[in-house]
Amino acid sequence: MPQEPNKLLRPLAVAGAFLIVIAGFFAMYFSSKRTTQQQLAQNAAAQASSPETPAPVVKDPAAADPVVESQPQQSQKLPPVPETSAKPTTPASSSSTDSKPESKPEPKAAPTINAPSLRARVWPADPAASTAQIASSHLIARFSVVGAGIAALQTADHYETIERVNRVDLQSEYTTPVYDPAGNALTTAAGVPLTTIVAPLAALGLEINGQFINLSVDAAGSLWKFTPPSTFTAEIADDKDQTAMRITRTYSLAADAHNLLVAQNVENLSNAPISFRFIQIGPVDLPMDAATYVGEKRRLRFGYLLSPQYDPTQSFVQSRDYVIEHSAVLGTKQPNGHYTESVTEWPNALSKEKQFTLSWIGLTNRYFGVALHTPITLGATGAALIAEKPLHSVEQVDRLVLERPPVNGHPNDVVALRLTSPSVTVQPGKAADLSLSLYGGALIRSEINANPAGQALSLNGLVLYSMPGPCAFCTFNFLTSFLLWLLTFLHSIVHDWALSIILLVVVVRTILHPVTKWSQVRMQRFGKQMAAMGPKQAKLKEKYGNDPKTLQAETAKLWREEGISPMGMLGCLPMFLQTPIWLALYATLFFAAQLRHQPAFYGVFQKLGHTTFLADLSVPDNFWVFSQKGINIPLLSSMLGPVTSINILPLILSVVFYLHQKYLTPPTTTQLTPEQQTQQTMIKWISLIMFPVLMYNAPAGLTIYFVANSALGIVEHKRIRAHINKHDLLNLDKIKEQKGKKGAGSGGGFFSRMQELVEQQRKAAEAAGRAKPKR
Repeated sequence: MPQEPNKLLRPLAVAGAFLIVIAGFFAMYFSSKRTTQQQLAQNAAAQASSPETPAPVVKDPAAADPVVESQPQQSQKLPPVPETSAKPTTPASSSSTDSKPESKPEPKAAPTINAPSLRARVWPADPAASTAQIASSHLIARFSVVGAGIAALQTADHYETIERVNRVDLQSEYTTPVYDPAGNALTTAAGVPLTTIVAPLAALGLEINGQFINLSVDAAGSLWKFTPPSTFTAEIADDKDQTAMRITRTYSLAADAHNLLVAQNVENLSNAPISFRFIQIGPVDLPMDAATYVGEKRRLRFGYLLSPQYDPTQSFVQSRDYVIEHSAVLGTKQPNGHYTESVTEWPNALSKEKQFTLSWIGLTNRYFGVALHTPITLGATGAALIAEKPLHSVEQVDRLVLERPPVNGHPNDVVALRLTSPSVTVQPGKAADLSLSLYGGALIRSEINANPAGQALSLNGLVLYSMPGPCAFCTFNFLTSFLLWLLTFLHSIVHDWALSIILLVVVVRTILHPVTKWSQVRMQRFGKQMAAMGPKQAKLKEKYGNDPKTLQAETAKLWREEGISPMGMLGCLPMFLQTPIWLALYATLFFAAQLRHQPAFYGVFQKLGHTTFLADLSVPDNFWVFSQKGINIPLLSSMLGPVTSINILPLILSVVFYLHQKYLTPPTTTQLTPEQQTQQTMIKWISLIMFPVLMYNAPAGLTIYFVANSALGIVEHKRIRAHINKHDLLNLDKIKEQKGKKGAGSGGGFFSRMQELVEQQRKAAEAAGRAKPKR
């Protein structure tokens, strides 16, 4: 009897694998869920105040001992910064169009000063404030006239492209239109669109006795007096034009660190205590990755301390519970076509339930991240260091949305975070310290750990090698960490990232080879056994087709006689169990900032005069770049972005798939039915066209990984087939003989014994039914 391989199992397995890949791409792009759906719903509704937070330090400006005083927390909606119609472009804290601050209930311990009589002084505009900047070896900061914030924060050692022209922006101020509640864009009387400017770290104002005092911008001049090189001062005057409060903000950059320090103090110069809340913009979204392959990669992160019940020392900062995808932070649009004005992100239902203490606030994109935290004193240890881990000066974090026009058909809306301090009471002659520090840099753990704040606050939690969407849950952190360590180790030997990727694939395939061999041997053996048993099963079906129970029993008996174990159907299980490893490797190569702007193969193509081909492993191979803007291809560009170049690595991948099919697909021994021929044709087209097309805009490092993995798969498959032929592992008579010996000595395998037990129970039940007396 000719031995026919199982033609149905192989097409289904291959087609299923490709369907999973295609579905994964769609799911990764359209995924808009948080880490948990329940948390998303709870966070959107959690507008109440958080558990009591330690107030910022209140100190004597004359170097007296610090005194800490705070007011009980109040839950209240924070007003937007008033819009100014005298200028077409004015700043605001959100997209709200309400130009009047909302009235607030007075605090329980109200200060004696008459809050409604307070106002911010207006200074003459100083052009030097908008051109001044400070720089270090890692960061460059330029200031904004809006709320004494940051107009731009750039890396000094990273550039947008390999041409090294424009530095990478970590933070930027944004201008966005203002809409009315119906969703209509507002204009001035002259018809000029009314816009709002949001600058990172900009002060929005003070809330005193429910009265909001604007510290952002004023049409008559500047609310902040600039003192070079980097100090801004605002003053609050009373109804007698006497200075009641002074707010000072001084920016500085450490020479060898990735931190921007904002030393800000609120000083009480009046003769009465003053209670206030300080409201400001925190970090805003990093720029969207220029490569839109697999969609949005930006995330919101929180670092936190566990409850003292679980961490009595309050030493260990965690971040694993808050990995919030950008689409989930934005939420869904309202019927008017715009997002909800603001949503409280911290405190949230989970942080309240678990009694978390906020330590840092982070925003990341594919390769870079920022994190806002309390300044860490250099050399601080023990209790002094522990005291600096909570973010004391922030009690509430609200999400604002700056609506922006799409880029290449992809949403480009920007998330800005609004920060509100706890209520602080400052005695006359004292000052409250509300200082903050902003870490900014590449998402490389070794660089973050070298930073004092990064090490103390576990900012390496910003680094996450995980694809968005349904694949995230099976991308285990310990696997990605090990693979990245191995990749870095290999690079330290060969000093080329492309060769390191190829060697990494070799190492991983070598480690998994025993599992792969075991799986393939059993799958081929089971397929051949089922093909050989096909005619006998057809006869049983013809004979017992009208008696399902007897057919089932006879089929089980035939399986035992032929020495076939149902365990053979699980031969593909080890292959699926390897999936997390390959997903982890995929995510590691995609998010590894170490590969950014690194050439392949020692830059040999650049030395030969080809400036773009494989010059950057983080983008497509760019064999021939024909457009900077790119061509949008329907459906494909919505997932992978516009096509800007001719890329040949995906074509090489298609050739590798063709060789795999041509030389490794076993020939059939019987005539295929039309349906089977159609299946094989579909599989060939999927392999040769669909997968390379989906990989067309993939980073070159990833494509090298796929080419190397597929090529090594061919070599491995040939070795496994040689092993099978050498040991005659598909000889059905030999398999049956071995099964017989094993069954005679041990009573058969587990599944065989289970089949026999089921058969005995069935016969016993039938016998009992026949013996039952008739009524």
